[in-house]
Amino acid sequence: MQALPQHVIEIDQAILEFINRGIDHTDEAMFNQLALTIFALQYQTSGLYRKFCERRGKIPETIACWEEIPAIPTDVFKTAQLSLFPELAQRTFMTSGTSNPDEKGVVAYDRGGLKLMDATIRVAAGEFLFPDRVNPRLLILAPSPESAPHMIMVYGMNRLIEYFGRSDSRFLVGPEGFKIQDLIHALEHCEQENIPAAICGGSFGFVNFFDHCKKIGRTFRLPPGSRCLDAGGFKGRSRELDREEFLECCGTYLGIAAAWCVNLLGMTETASQFYDNCLLNLFRGRPISRIKINPPWTRTLVVNPDTLEPLPKGETGLLRHVDLANRGHVCAIQTDDMGRLMGDGFEIDGRAGSGEAKGCALTIDELTRLQEDG
Repeated sequence: MQALPQHVIEIDQAILEFINRGIDHTDEAMFNQLALTIFALQYQTSGLYRKFCERRGKIPETIACWEEIPAIPTDVFKTAQLSLFPELAQRTFMTSGTSNPDEKGVVAYDRGGLKLMDATIRVAAGEFLFPDRVNPRLLILAPSPESAPHMIMVYGMNRLIEYFGRSDSRFLVGPEGFKIQDLIHALEHCEQENIPAAICGGSFGFVNFFDHCKKIGRTFRLPPGSRCLDAGGFKGRSRELDREEFLECCGTYLGIAAAWCVNLLGMTETASQFYDNCLLNLFRGRPISRIKINPPWTRTLVVNPDTLEPLPKGETGLLRHVDLANRGHVCAIQTDDMGRLMGDGFEIDGRAGSGEAKGCALTIDELTRLQEDG
């Protein structure tokens, strides 16, 4: 089997060592050095990305800090191959946001890229979701990895079971749909046996469950140490709830207090995940705030929707993430999520409306033309 080049393996090892130092270390110089090393590799390996960077005068010899690394909009992955070594892909994941397979993007992960993603899941979840080192029964509101091999959220949830869950943890969406009765029985068992439950999955799955509980008049009082992790938002899949309503439902129907309900931002285009800081703050005796925190191997900028130039802290714009674990494709990802930098992290205000992310649209058009030009 063909292997990654030795210099790439060495870069991966340096990134892994950085991630494994945990979430409390700060080393701006090392982050910058690694980010520039990854950028140079991606510039040299991806012809399309190299053309894109050259048009901006952003080449490894001319930039000195990670903020200058050219970012690729998420929608570009729907039309362009940006993985560095697609011939070495171990897993491919499809982007979300549309039900049409022809309009979904594909991101390929080689063996080294998967190891980096696995490390981000283990380290970040260990601190932001399981700071008490509990061994819960994970109940996953998502299909199994066997039935949804191209969903990156499913891959991540399976890793949570492997790293943190009891042997009776399980997925609760099958070919017939959401197994609501199985979830009810599992929660009843947790109540009876005093087993902490960690209910994890798509935000819309929680809403469907809450609606069912309301319909049948059923509530639970799960044991201490139980928690919720929701991810993915609603995206038209069910009625929407604002965050306060969602947290209220977690308390009403599951008996789980708001501080134990963590929201996750994850994307196919980024190997790392961004968690709410509420549960970590609870266990460290800090005021219970709720913002997304950048683990040390990531950075987030907020940029102007028209110009894609960085905005000052506190101003609302488009979120851009730089992720060292993205060695396998592009480390700088421009999203269409609106948000602002707050404290040590950032807040998300929703998606940009139609035509609002003008800078992204221009970039996508440019990349499409570069791709057509060969």
